[in-house]
Amino acid sequence: MLGLSLRNAAAPTLRVFSTSSVTANAAAAAPKVPVALIAKLRKTHPVPMSQAREALEKSNLDVDAAIAYLTSATSASALKKADKVASRTTDEGTIAVSLLGGRRVSIVQLACETDFVARNDVFLSAARGIAETAAFLDVPSDTPDVPLPAGADPIQTFPVDALLSAPLISLPEGGAQPAADEAKTVKQVLLASLAQTSENLKLVRAASFAAPFPGSPAVRFVPGAYTHGGAGTTGKVGGVVVLRVESSSDKPISTLVALPAGEELDKKLQALARSLARQVVGFPTKAVSPGDGVAEEEALLTQQAMMLGSDKPVADVVADFGKENGVNVEVVSIRRWSTEDELAPPAETKTEA
Repeated sequence: MLGLSLRNAAAPTLRVFSTSSVTANAAAAAPKVPVALIAKLRKTHPVPMSQAREALEKSNLDVDAAIAYLTSATSASALKKADKVASRTTDEGTIAVSLLGGRRVSIVQLACETDFVARNDVFLSAARGIAETAAFLDVPSDTPDVPLPAGADPIQTFPVDALLSAPLISLPEGGAQPAADEAKTVKQVLLASLAQTSENLKLVRAASFAAPFPGSPAVRFVPGAYTHGGAGTTGKVGGVVVLRVESSSDKPISTLVALPAGEELDKKLQALARSLARQVVGFPTKAVSPGDGVAEEEALLTQQAMMLGSDKPVADVVADFGKENGVNVEVVSIRRWSTEDELAPPAETKTEA
């Protein structure tokens, strides 16, 4: 009886010590999280409400610290989630383009599982960031100081693996200098996006053009870009073009653009490049010129220049532009990508986030 009485008396004491007091202390230590603060955090970093509340509690109601906590806390789980969803099909997505300083241009395709995520700001922001990174960086090469051989396509494929491992480049608005976030690679950005969207995200392909540096005074390259079916620089279809421009007089093109009217000429050339990119997107354009299995209606120069406001062939409109502005303009390369393009998956490259 004595032993039973001791056990009965000790049990409540142990329960109070092991649970109730700890719970009470934890409740007293945890700050009360305002609903408005949870909403503010979830607006910039979409996560379940319980995760947002926990992050704010852990960071003493500091939103920036809470975002940092969520990023570090979700990175490991994102890797596990990426492995789990890697086999899911990615039939939706977006095409993103980036034009940098009138000298560089890129186009990338980022895929996801559903149209809902394809319209999500987190997903689209990642796509834009990747396109900006591809535009800013040079395509990796074993001979970076050797110029492309004559006749080579100036729009080059950007290896997906190399782009995934590159630091994400942010292009601020208002002409500020681009900034590299060395703490975040493109792959890490995709992992963070996957943690928020819960879908398989795949960088499908990328390509870019960079005007030669130093350039020739006799030749100026002008890139252009356009997207359709989305917002801003993203869409379901995207296109880029590269123009080669020379002076039609004895003055080199470098001199023409340096003259008082040079800024206006440069703006006209960039507008022409954008209009041609729009033409590429607006039609099922496969090449610059017909031939080698490309029909006239599939070649840019032989299409009716509807996107340039003319019923003439594109080649004639480009020639007329040159005569009016004292230059010779040649379309040297194009790309037209759609999220509906049928592509053979590259066997040697793993592109999942």
